[in-house]
Formats: sequence, structure tokens, C-alpha cells
Amino acid sequence: MKTQLALPTLLLTFAAMWSAPIHAAEADGRQLVEMPPEARAELRAEMLDFQTALHLIVGALAEQQFATAAEIGETKMGISAMGRHRNAAPNARPGMFMPNDMHAIARSMHTASSDFAKTAKSGDTSKALSSLSAVTGTCVACHRSYRIQ
Repeated sequence: MKTQLALPTLLLTFAAMWSAPIHAAEADGRQLVEMPPEARAELRAEMLDFQTALHLIVGALAEQQFATAAEIGETKMGISAMGRHRNAAPNARPGMFMPNDMHAIARSMHTASSDFAKTAKSGDTSKALSSLSAVTGTCVACHRSYRIQ
């Protein structure tokens, strides 16, 4: 009986997976933030760098390398990482095109990352993960609210 139910369940799961992105794209209620291609490329590169940093942080925490996790959090995403685009040409500076609320979320992410770095240095995995959740929460808030294409 279990085998008979497994195939239909699997097929329904795949059907839902394939139909969801199409429906989601049609119903995308995020605010479009228009910016020149250069600024869009800079922002995308920065987001990919943040993804990489988060991956490295999680790996460091898994190995209980708290100092490494803290250093990555601060240098790659924290307050000390702000201003990455300050010397770029105006059309390549994403912040110039962000709505105020989007900019506020970005600043919150940098602050949360610096807070995470301080917390991670304590060596308490639970507290570090809780603090990291505040960082990823800002990522979710921004990516669920805004789009650039």
C-alpha cells in the first residue's frame, strides 16, 4: 500500500514544484527598483559575495571556529564592509537608486552582521546562531520586498 501511494505523492510533489515558480513569477508583488545595468551588476555581485560569506560562516560555526565566523561576519558583511561602492561611478552605485526603506534594510544587515561577529566571539553556538538569524532575517526582508529586474 505504501508503494502505491508513494508514486502519486511523488508526482504531485513534482507537479507542485514545476508549477510554483510560474505562478510565483506572475504574482510577484515585490517592488521593482530600477537602476542602471552597472548598478544592478554591482548589487548582484555583492549579494553573491554575501551568500558566499554566509556559507563560510555556517561552515565555521559547524566546526566551532567562532573567531573565523566572527571575522567573516564583520569583514565581509558587517559595518566595516559598508561603502563597497563609494568609489564607483555614480551609475554603478546601487545605493543611489534604492528606496529609503530598502537602504534601511541594507544598513540593518550590516549592523546585524557586526552584532553577530561580537556574539560569535563568545563561543556559544546557540547565541551565535540566534544572532546569525537576525542577519538572514534582513536578507529575507529585502529579497521578499524588492527586486531589481
